[in-house]
Amino acid sequence: MTELKSALDISESDYSALPVHVAGFCAFLIKSDRAMLPSLFRPDEEADEDVAAYPRVACIGYALAAGLVSDNDLASFRQGFEHLSGRTFFAEGRVPRFEIDGFALLGVALGAQTAGIAEDQLGWFVQLLARSATTVPQDEWEYGLVKAAQVLLGVEAWGAVADVLFRVAVQAALNQDCDANDRQLAWERAVNLVGETALPKLAAARSVFDSCVEALSRMPVHGAGFPELVSLLDEVRDAMSHWTYETKPRVKGVLPQQWEVDHEYHVQNLLWTVLRPVFKDLVDEQSLPKLGHTTPRYDLGVPSLQTIIEVKFMRRAGPAECRKITQEIAADRSLYLGDRTGYERLVAFIWDDCRQTEEYATLQMGLESLDGIEKVIILPRPSRMERSEQS
Repeated sequence: MTELKSALDISESDYSALPVHVAGFCAFLIKSDRAMLPSLFRPDEEADEDVAAYPRVACIGYALAAGLVSDNDLASFRQGFEHLSGRTFFAEGRVPRFEIDGFALLGVALGAQTAGIAEDQLGWFVQLLARSATTVPQDEWEYGLVKAAQVLLGVEAWGAVADVLFRVAVQAALNQDCDANDRQLAWERAVNLVGETALPKLAAARSVFDSCVEALSRMPVHGAGFPELVSLLDEVRDAMSHWTYETKPRVKGVLPQQWEVDHEYHVQNLLWTVLRPVFKDLVDEQSLPKLGHTTPRYDLGVPSLQTIIEVKFMRRAGPAECRKITQEIAADRSLYLGDRTGYERLVAFIWDDCRQTEEYATLQMGLESLDGIEKVIILPRPSRMERSEQS
């Protein structure tokens, strides 16, 4: 199984050789590669790049759907979408580009859905997709990209996407349930794609592989261990897509509600809600044996797993805030772990209110190099939870 998974990997050099929006598509499908999405579309200061070019806008769309954007990235997508809306497509005498580029169309559709583009601003794009569906090559793959974009905008159903591998891959990337028979057929297709040179198809196969492995290893509610604890915490990011943060009424006579996350106690409450049904011995705000003049108190703990979950809230952007968080967690580790406390490992869960995704790799690598810190999970504030006034 491990060898099959490795055979479906895409290397960094392979990603760098792809057009930015195609690379964005692949990284979106392979959840373990999503962290690289921001680096794909953020322009190099030394490069002469057109920041409004449709491949970059589409790549931001994939990152938006993955929840890996900053406020500036979101603004760039909105500006790019508006720029595209003012162009004339399928113009006589001009070779079509964006209008028949399925990878771009799907990325923009994902971004528009995630960014909450108003319905009255989507008309031009819906019409464009309708014509694109009649113009792109009638290959199941190319056609499927356009039809998937239409599904996202609510004008088609998944049955319109004929290629079962692609259909299941995108559904898995969107954390949507798929038909069990479809999953089986997609798995058979994925296994046969080992050695595939077309990287988008390889990414789809990897997405299906990961989805099938996850479905086969669904944990029982009772008897969950440390790997399941980490898996649950890792999935909180995707689960936030259903967090209540309304911009307009959904029920007549009821005002829009926004469940704000303002500090680490809110994050602790969120994690308690996720973990308590599975880990019955989960405890919070417990004091440890006194150490000199200090009585350490941790955020969440699972005594049966000898594991502490320490929650941090990054309110400001920049290396200084990351250094502060690193120092705090390192200090917590020295106070919380050891024979004296009965806890052997720590998981750090960090809510990043500023979405500074470019700092995550360094922050995680530094903390996870310390003995006892088994995992660092960083949740950027979801792009749909846009504050009217940043504090």
